[in-house]
Amino acid sequence: MKVLISGSFWHGSLEESYARAFESLGWNVIRFDWEEFARAHPLAKMAFADKILRSKIADRVGKWFVATIQDSKPDLVFVVKGKTVGANALEEAKKILGDRLLINFNPDSPWDRANRSQRLLESIPIYDTHFTWNKNLIPVFHSAGGKAVHYLPFGYDPTLHYPTERIATPHYDATFVGTYSEERDQLLGRLKNLNIAIVGNGWERARSVPEKWILSKAVYGKDALTILAQSNSAINILRPQNTGSHNMRTFEIPAAAIPMISTRSEEQLQWFKEGQEAEYYTSAEELSEKIEAIRDDADRARLIAQNAYERVREETYEKRARTMLNILGLKG
Repeated sequence: MKVLISGSFWHGSLEESYARAFESLGWNVIRFDWEEFARAHPLAKMAFADKILRSKIADRVGKWFVATIQDSKPDLVFVVKGKTVGANALEEAKKILGDRLLINFNPDSPWDRANRSQRLLESIPIYDTHFTWNKNLIPVFHSAGGKAVHYLPFGYDPTLHYPTERIATPHYDATFVGTYSEERDQLLGRLKNLNIAIVGNGWERARSVPEKWILSKAVYGKDALTILAQSNSAINILRPQNTGSHNMRTFEIPAAAIPMISTRSEEQLQWFKEGQEAEYYTSAEELSEKIEAIRDDADRARLIAQNAYERVREETYEKRARTMLNILGLKG
């Protein structure tokens, strides 16, 4: 069986994790790197600040996408996110595929202001199936014309997320690995008398956290694990679009056997028991208290980390790919 996965492929990307997952299930994976094709377009450098040129590039890449489907004849086409994939390209792809399925998984909400696009919203009715990590988005997808919508949580990739040896005396009270946002900056900036490590893109814009806390731009795999291994705990801050649900770190942190302190949400509490497999907070004050409690009780920290690791052990992207294929009625 053959699957074409469209998205952006790099060390640490969700697309690459799913590609590995399908390969582990015995599928032949064709990686259509949409971003790489876009960067190769002659107008790419000029299009950075020009919406019209970016649209023309997306249309051109869409034609290459359709041609690749025509040539490779996949049994399944899996688009990750698809913010710039035009409806016309998807309609052409559907004509070629016939009864073979065209599916989508978006790691963001299509209605989140930072991630939405007209192309993305117009494409929703064209896909045969949408998978979403947020149960609350299922009726929204249906209202937007989604034909079939299924809940599929995030997971972790054992190639990237795994336990590593912790140093005896951690350098940091806690680490936050994630992209900058004003809300995250303000929350972390309210933590007092703590030593926090921050790793992620965009933090040069920070106004609230101490500059010394910001270690580097985004790192993945072993590099991220090395920083986490120097910390007593890892902070997980849900974005507004993840309110009540979960995010990728929900599984990645426990998979690294690091105590997780996360924004309190109904869904995360169902995955990891509070006080036993994770800690949660609803305010900066509570977050600070939880960081200090784990820092000052090494035995409790080890127990939470071990319990969470045992809980998350099977929640891999291979399992998610198998679930996806079972729902679609395909061989997993």
